[in-house]
Amino acid sequence: MELLKTGIEKLDEAIGGGLLEDSVMLIIYDTYSMGWALGVKILQNRIDRGDFGVIINSVLPLSSLSMEFKIANFDIYETSRTGNLGIIDIFASFNKIQYTEPFVYYTDMDTSTFLPKFIALYRRMLSEMIKDRRPVGLAVTMDGLAFLLGEEQYIRILQKNAAIKETARIKESRKRPLNVFLVNRDRVSRRFISWLALYSQYIIEFYSLEEGNEEKMVVRKSPLPEFEPRTYKFRLKKGEVMIR
Repeated sequence: MELLKTGIEKLDEAIGGGLLEDSVMLIIYDTYSMGWALGVKILQNRIDRGDFGVIINSVLPLSSLSMEFKIANFDIYETSRTGNLGIIDIFASFNKIQYTEPFVYYTDMDTSTFLPKFIALYRRMLSEMIKDRRPVGLAVTMDGLAFLLGEEQYIRILQKNAAIKETARIKESRKRPLNVFLVNRDRVSRRFISWLALYSQYIIEFYSLEEGNEEKMVVRKSPLPEFEPRTYKFRLKKGEVMIR
């Protein structure tokens, strides 16, 4: 199983060396935290290394999401137009927003049809855009999916999706994906986060502080033997991640 670098040296060191292919990193943060930007930078760095980015958007119109990502120096439109990024837009699908950009994938869906229609969109993106590249998914956000679908139903969907993913691993020879889950803990229950943690091989948790621009970053979980749980300081400075 290949070990992949995040492109952030201090982060790779903190998690024991890098990200195993086919793994999930869960990033937990609070309302005022910028910890979610770590997921954006991992996505950007993996794209720079030849992977294909997949944003699964469930929380904002695309124009608003693009503005949010600019703080991490990530241009959604520019990256997509170069053929290196696609968006599976759950927000647009539920709210019947129609985009003309070919890199935005959406369809009519509701809570009862979510999983089969999501898989169909992803399979279409695989054949049309991803092809033989490694997909790197960024779920923006898991609390958004819980809001749209309900926590209990989404936990069941997560289980079914894990089984589908395992079947694909057995039957397909393509490059295995990486996935980053973003979740704001102020918007979901502790039970929901506990289920997300079960399906995640890496867990990083952020705590914003009342004073200053640094946050507490706790690296809680990694499957690698060199890993030791530890607390760090994190901040975003001029669009770049600083960890110490």
